[in-house]
Amino acid sequence: MNMYISTSVFGLLFASSVMAQDGGAANAASEAASSQDFGSIPASTEIKQMKQWVIDSRDNGKLPFILIDKVNARVYVFNSAGQLQGSAPALLGLARGDHSIPGIGGRPLSEIGPQDRITPAGRFVSSLTYDKNDKQVLLVDYADSLTLHPVVKGTPAERRAERLQSSTSQDNRISFGCINVPVQFFNNIVSPAFTRTDGIVYILPETSPLSTLFGKGKLQNSVSSTN
Repeated sequence: MNMYISTSVFGLLFASSVMAQDGGAANAASEAASSQDFGSIPASTEIKQMKQWVIDSRDNGKLPFILIDKVNARVYVFNSAGQLQGSAPALLGLARGDHSIPGIGGRPLSEIGPQDRITPAGRFVSSLTYDKNDKQVLLVDYADSLTLHPVVKGTPAERRAERLQSSTSQDNRISFGCINVPVQFFNNIVSPAFTRTDGIVYILPETSPLSTLFGKGKLQNSVSSTN
């Protein structure tokens, strides 16, 4: 079963983790995570590389930040110092791709075809807001109406909650483009991290190398450039 892992750092040594399925009870676990170490939390090479570049280059500007791995359908939340606060599986856009269709943010959902349901890659200055149903969401990109929010029920055929809990990321492509995460993960990790502050959301590309979007030289030379 898939799970989310919550990490809160006390001093430099201790961290606690909470694992929970969507809408379910949390189970306690422990995890230590330094600014360079994900511990036992699964993370791709690209996520580790991107995270280190953000810290070394100070690209987050002392703001909390989120990394989203579309290939593995997983979200990572960090505080402003780069300490991992938690990680969880996510549901993403049905179609694979890294660029939204122009004007898609103004379309009704009924007019967005399957091929256009893309979670775009990029760097986004993001903040908490409330949707039309007065539910809190993280607004990632206003123009594209792109948000990160607690998983919505959707239609019975979509089985969104079940997809989040599955042991594979292969069935996590179902949304219109927004990022769906477990309810408790949003409430306990995402919302506190972005309360009373903006933050940065980095969505990694899936159809091209990481360097094409964030700069090969910057990623490769981040450590030496800050020494």
